[in-house]
Order: sequence, then C-alpha cells, then structure tokens
Amino acid sequence: MSTKKFGKYLVFLADLVAMNLALAFIFWLRYRSGFSRETFEPGRNFLHYAQLALILSVAGTAYFYLKGLYRDWSLHSRAVQVAVVTRDATLFSLLVFAVTSGSYLLDALRHHQLHRVITFNGVFIVLSYWIIVLIFVNGCRLLAQMFVRSMLTQGQGQDRLFILGATEAGEHILNELVSAPELGWKAVGFVDENPAMRGQNFTGLPVLGKYAELPDLIRTYKPGGIIISHESSSHNEILRVLSYVVEFPLTIFIVPDLYDAASGHFKTNAVHGIALKELFPEHMPGWEADLKRLIDITASIFGMILTGPIMLVLIFIIRWDSVGPAFYSQERVGQYGRRFRLYKFRTMRTDAEAAGPQWASKKDPRITRLGRILRRSRLDELPQFWNVLRGDMSLVGPRPEREHFINQLRHEVPLYLRRLKMKPGLTGWAQIKHQYDSSIEDVKTKVLFDLWYFENMSVPLDIMILLRTIWVVLTGKGAH
Repeated sequence: MSTKKFGKYLVFLADLVAMNLALAFIFWLRYRSGFSRETFEPGRNFLHYAQLALILSVAGTAYFYLKGLYRDWSLHSRAVQVAVVTRDATLFSLLVFAVTSGSYLLDALRHHQLHRVITFNGVFIVLSYWIIVLIFVNGCRLLAQMFVRSMLTQGQGQDRLFILGATEAGEHILNELVSAPELGWKAVGFVDENPAMRGQNFTGLPVLGKYAELPDLIRTYKPGGIIISHESSSHNEILRVLSYVVEFPLTIFIVPDLYDAASGHFKTNAVHGIALKELFPEHMPGWEADLKRLIDITASIFGMILTGPIMLVLIFIIRWDSVGPAFYSQERVGQYGRRFRLYKFRTMRTDAEAAGPQWASKKDPRITRLGRILRRSRLDELPQFWNVLRGDMSLVGPRPEREHFINQLRHEVPLYLRRLKMKPGLTGWAQIKHQYDSSIEDVKTKVLFDLWYFENMSVPLDIMILLRTIWVVLTGKGAH
C-alpha cells in the first residue's frame, strides 16, 4: 500500500476519533462543567450519550465521504484543506446541535418561550459546538497528515513519475520535486523525442525512450503519473502525447503555459508548491462512483433473476434456429486497456468471421433469422449482466471494442482512446442516440456521444439513459 493511500485511511480514522472526542467534550461542557446552569445535569447518563455520539460520528464521516474529503490532500495547501473541512464540519456541528437540542428547541417554540433559547448561555452553547468540532476535526486531520508527510519526506511509499521532456523546464520540475518530497512523487526517468538522448543520463536520471514508447515504459516501470514539461505550441503534439497514456490509470500533470492546449478536455486543479496543473481524468466524485458500482451489482443480480426464464428459452430457440452454440464470447478491451471475455447470445453464423474481423452492416447476410430479432430487441445483450456483476462492465458506458478495431480506430478517430477511461457499458448515451457501428463514420459519431457522456457522467444521467434504453428496446430504435 502506498503512503498516500495509507494516509486516506488514517485521515478517516482521525475524523472518527476527532468527532467522538469533540462530542465527549461537548457533553462535559454542557452537562458536567457547570458553566451553564440551564443545562447542568451531573447525573445525566454518559453511556447513552456515548452511543448517540458513535452514531453521529459515523454519520459525520459518511457525510465527509460524500463530500469528497477523503481524497489525496498532499497536493493542496493546509489552508485550502482547513477552509474546505471547516465548511463541511460546520454543517456537521449544526446536525449535532439539532439532534442533541432539538426537543428543547421545539418545546420552547411550542410554548412561545424563545427567550429560553436566545440567551447568552444558549448562544454560547451553539458556538461551542461549532468551535469544538472545528478544533478537534481540523486538529486531528492535520496531525494525521503531518505523520503521513513525515513518511513521504523520508521517501517511504512515494509514487513513481515520468517527466516528459529532457529540457531546462524538465530539469526545473525535477528540482522542485526533489525539494518537496512531501508531495509524494519520485521521478524515475525522463521521456524525450530526441533519439540521441535515449539511454543518456540527464540531471541524474536516465532518458528512457520516446513518447511513442510510453505504453511499454508504463507497463515496465508502473508509474503513478507523468508530467508533460516540454515547451511546445502544438496542440496536436500535446494531444498525441495524451493519446499514448489515456488507456492507463495515471495522474497527468501539465505546465501552466500548456493549459490552453488541454482546455475543454480535462478538469484541472493547481498543485500546491509547484508550478503545475493537475489533469483529472475522473469526472465523478468517489462516492458517486461507488454508488454507480452498487447500482451495477444490485441491478445485474435482479436482471439475471428476472430474465433467467427468458434466457433459458432463448438458449433452446437459438440452437433450433441455426447450427452452433447459444452463447458467443469474445475478448474485448475494457477500462484502462484491461482485457475481458464478453458474453452475448449468438446472432451470427458460426463462420461469420472466417475471413477476419469486419463491421456488421445493414441486412448483413451473416446474421441469422433469430439474430435480427435479438439485435433489434437487444435481447442478445442479456448475458452481459454477468460481465456487469463481475465488474468488467457497468450498466452505462461506451460499448467495449475488440483490440483489432481499437488499434485501427486510435489512428483514425481523434481522442478515441479516451473511451478507455470509462468502464464499458451494457448500454450508453451513444447506443440510445445512434445505431450499430457499420463504418468508421458511425464510430466517429458515437465517439462524440461517448465523450459527451464522459464530460457529464453522473448517476442521474445513468438513470435517464437506462430509462431511454427501455424505450429503445420497446420501439426497436437504433438497431438493425
């Protein structure tokens, strides 16, 4: 486990401890300290309050998770983190006050006795809740991250990184990384287009190869990120570099002068303490991605149960309609280039690709009689509920493609490989907006739809696409 990943778990534990400590201190201040005569109850059962505190702390950490507070903070200043945490901890402190004082407030309102609430002691109690929660939560978080930063400073668990461009700019970035080990990145080599630089030592690090060799270098060295540092005014060149790495789960950085080259294609965030922009390939917060996966698991289980009888009938009908097995499996390329076996009901003759892979076309003679019905109704996709349950696919996403066509399309369709940033789907925005692929032009059109989905992906959008898919299935729109 990397130190930064360990840090996320440590911060979660720190929040849980901090919230319970804060609630215990609030209990003492309110009921045992004697500061407020209105709330002084030395005989109040602390055990009952401790149970409530545990429930509230779990709710608080869940809320923090939904707000994305368990991301990597090593690239942000402490001031930024404190500001963000203070905002969300304020809402948590209001929740604590509402739960612990709700009945008292309602009783005062019911008897028109607001003067019981709006007192010096009452205002102090409200402010004390807020201040105590902020002090404990921010304090424990900073202590946990100080420990993580000390580990990173000592070189423990740093993520590897490539610097693209063995230039003066690349040297400057290397020096900044060396002087800021707490960021958690360790450069292991340069990548440069100059063939004469290959194998040379540049400022203490080897030049590993050219940009076109990035896929092999990434598989060999397994870096967690790259920095595009070379100075270039060519937008196409920068996009070409990105096309080599887009299929890998990397953090990508770019120098600010080059930000306009990637504008509109990546979300960005300034990196604290170093002149870089961080390019975020993920467009869903962590909690929403987890919710998407939970929906995938639940829906695929229910989908297999509900369609099980239909699939059993189709197995017999397919084998009766044409010679060959009922199921068809094929290797496809999934998220970040991972290979998996995709399962469908067979809709073509068994010798459909005797001459090699080729596009399906309208009135394709290779498609069986029943196959046309299955494709039009999308029933041939039912076995892919198993792929969704396994995690190879999602309910919603771009359709998975074969490596043969990916190698062809990556050179013919701009930004085609950005589809590999997403988990492939059983259905998708492109599927409900367009027909089956029968040409390169169809692929180009679908890529535009896939990239639109990538920029706007969310659970509500997924639900809308699933509902639209039901309409497509019922009407036969988009299939042939």
